[in-house]
Amino acid sequence: MVAVLKDLSPGAVARAIEWNLFGLYATFDRIPGARVDHEPHLMRVCTGLPHELLNGIFRAQFRTDDIDGSIDEAIEDFRSRELPMVWWTGPSSKPPELGKYLENMGLAHVGELTGTAVDLDTLPETIPASDELTIEVVRDEQTLMAWLGPVAFGYEFPEPVALALFDLFHGFGYDADAPFQHYLGRWKGHPVATCSMFFGAGVAGMHTAVVPAYRGQGIGAALTLTSMLDARDAGYRVGVANTAPNGSTVPGQLGFKTYCHFGLYMPRDWDGLAARSGGVVGDGIAHRPWGHLLR
Repeated sequence: MVAVLKDLSPGAVARAIEWNLFGLYATFDRIPGARVDHEPHLMRVCTGLPHELLNGIFRAQFRTDDIDGSIDEAIEDFRSRELPMVWWTGPSSKPPELGKYLENMGLAHVGELTGTAVDLDTLPETIPASDELTIEVVRDEQTLMAWLGPVAFGYEFPEPVALALFDLFHGFGYDADAPFQHYLGRWKGHPVATCSMFFGAGVAGMHTAVVPAYRGQGIGAALTLTSMLDARDAGYRVGVANTAPNGSTVPGQLGFKTYCHFGLYMPRDWDGLAARSGGVVGDGIAHRPWGHLLR
């Protein structure tokens, strides 16, 4: 196991939140046809898949004397292929006002995420949950396919994206020491929620998705707590999660605190969302190959 973060100072935790995110995206180089460029001044992830969450730019650090040219060069590959993408800004971005330069270059500020973390030693052992909910760790291909349904539905992944992620996670295997650990929540036997945990930068990163019709019932909190307790048992000290301002209340329920913020920017001069192919999940869900898994 990699060195576990034990320094809980705000700066150290904020850095771990960022680098856990960077590490997760770096694994996308295992997707066929994908490219992850690790340059001194940025990381560029280009999977070629039609969804903005599968292509992006991270940890950009530019000098201001030719910043417009640097930005233009960084996005040229996405622009030439009209690929949807997100440019992420965060604590390590330089200059600190990088977002303003991105907007001046034609990228729209489309949202913010809050980087949060919790000391795993402070977690409760249990929280109230319905007897209708069962939680299982994904340990085989069949369960991973069931896991795919809520993920694809929740993130509106088009078919090629969902299936590429299935192949990626299947390739990492199902052992307890794999870098990704996946959890599936079933309500009355039907897959309705997931939590994926990525070990990187000495912390455990949590990514929870609940089918909209089943939100507000404590399902997401139960899955997140289960995964975090497993991370604690594996020797980790800190759990991290990135949340939208009006998103899940799970981090607050479990004691997560704010340590940093991420800005999300998307290009204006080509329509990334329109570039998706195959239809988004949730629009005609019954026609998706995993739609039956939600029933």
